[in-house]
Amino acid sequence: MLTISNKNMTRKQYQWVKITLVVILAAVFSQSIIYGNYLIPIAVLIIITLVLLYLRRQLKEVIADERDYQTAGKAAGLSIQIYAWVTVIAMLILYSQKDLNPAYEIIAMVLAYSTCFLMLLYAFIFRYYNKISLSDKKSIYIFVGVLFFIILTIFGLRLFSGEDDWLCKDGQWIKHGKPSFPAPTKECK
Repeated sequence: MLTISNKNMTRKQYQWVKITLVVILAAVFSQSIIYGNYLIPIAVLIIITLVLLYLRRQLKEVIADERDYQTAGKAAGLSIQIYAWVTVIAMLILYSQKDLNPAYEIIAMVLAYSTCFLMLLYAFIFRYYNKISLSDKKSIYIFVGVLFFIILTIFGLRLFSGEDDWLCKDGQWIKHGKPSFPAPTKECK
């Protein structure tokens, strides 16, 4: 059993605790998905994140230096570019096949919007960190960011509102609006 003495952790202790918490998180996620409970993993993820932040403050050793941060920045930028290319190509292929299966169109749109969101988020965060002394423009950036997330929330509510969907009533799937896909094949209870 790993024991943490004093108030300071060693780097090795921190790494072991981090690995252990990730394994616990993976187990909770897998079991929650099996049982169809999606709120528990979110709560556990938040708790583990807070625990790791607290333990990181207890650590007095250097975990990474400037070169590590520079490498991480380059890796993140390249990862975003690769993700964008792969998802755009996948989106185009799936969208071209929407006549074979209507679900391909939905998947293509999710890929397109997630890529746009990732690119906009990256641009916003890059701009923020690139201009550390924002002083007079800081409020503009905050306003644009909040406005963006409000628009994204409204769009998400509309997208997932179930306006054009199939509803289960009295053991039958009934059209609500004009769904662009056939009735679900699973049993309606």
